[in-house]
Amino acid sequence: MTDSTNPLHKTPRADVIEDGVYLLPHQGNGLAVETPEGLLVVDTGPAPELVPDILAALRTHTDAPVRWIVYSHGHQGYNAGVPAWLADAERRGDPRPEIVAHDNVVRRYRRYQETAGLQNRLNAMQFRRDPASLPAEPRLTMPDRTYDTALTLTPGVRLLHAPSETDDVTAVWLPERGILYGSAAVIESIPNIGTPLRTLRDPVRWADTLDRLAALRPRIVVPEFGPLRRGDSLNSLTATASALRWLRRATVERLNRGMTVEQILHDITYPPELFDVPWMTASYGHPDFIVRDIVRSETGWWDENPTSLHPADPDAAAVLRAAAITDKRTVVEQAAKLRDEGRAQEALHVIDLLATAHGDDPWIVKSRALKASLCRTLAENAESYVSRSLYLASATALGAPSPNSATASP
Repeated sequence: MTDSTNPLHKTPRADVIEDGVYLLPHQGNGLAVETPEGLLVVDTGPAPELVPDILAALRTHTDAPVRWIVYSHGHQGYNAGVPAWLADAERRGDPRPEIVAHDNVVRRYRRYQETAGLQNRLNAMQFRRDPASLPAEPRLTMPDRTYDTALTLTPGVRLLHAPSETDDVTAVWLPERGILYGSAAVIESIPNIGTPLRTLRDPVRWADTLDRLAALRPRIVVPEFGPLRRGDSLNSLTATASALRWLRRATVERLNRGMTVEQILHDITYPPELFDVPWMTASYGHPDFIVRDIVRSETGWWDENPTSLHPADPDAAAVLRAAAITDKRTVVEQAAKLRDEGRAQEALHVIDLLATAHGDDPWIVKSRALKASLCRTLAENAESYVSRSLYLASATALGAPSPNSATASP
């Protein structure tokens, strides 16, 4: 069973792209390719319990043994199913498949092992999961073989390093067929750069990768998410690269004029010819996130507010700030007024004068309930899945009341 709340999870099946090449949707689009030496399989799925369904679908088309398992990239979930694929090969009496990945996957996996608790907390927020449902230790299987720039596994199958969303992405090029598996470099929406809970991602590096992949002149592109791309839709690779480079230029030009990230976000206008196109929809990421990552890549962590340079304990500061406001009712009422005027984001700025404080003061309690309500309102109107998830996670953390609760309004 797939997780219906996670946009990455798809119902397992095996679709024929053309003879001997199969699309395997599970967490994103996996791939299977028949070769004289056996099957090459890209990505094994988000959980071992899904693998029987994936295998059953694939086996309706081919009974060839799995020769290689290739990791599209190192993000958790895409290859949690490896143990079940290995067990199936053993059950069939087939040789153990060789697991192949880019060199950088090993370093990423070691980092995930070191930061397992953090990764679970971030994934719970971003994907709306119960933290208790996530494994205490990451389900990772280290590759048997890695490569640096490119690797020919067998004639007609070439692995290409395609740094983009991560630094360990592998694209798969079938030159005799003109089929390119674009991996995490090619998705169905705006590139996932600047995700609020993730490490830096370089938009120019991603743009360079897209241009290199486009230069292969593929006949068919298999994206990590979304339908196959053929014909004119292949222009989306170079068009996406152009949009990312435009964002870099526009952001840096404003940084050079002394603008802060917040000022840039409210000054910049995204050209419709670059951004109002199907492959740049903000259904998961957002152009504002990309701007933020460009700024992060060129500046330090300080927001130029001296208060945050060596800050007081945040809980203590919140209590002191709330205590300094003697007329708390007016703060809550003003935030509620802004909410009623459809100005939920501005209302958040106001209510934070009180809502970051703990305690059972009635107006503090009301401020937290109002902030939770504002988060839910913003979630309803957010185009980006990530934005919706983080607003909802914030509402939950604030102890959001039910929509019918009388405490939801001051």
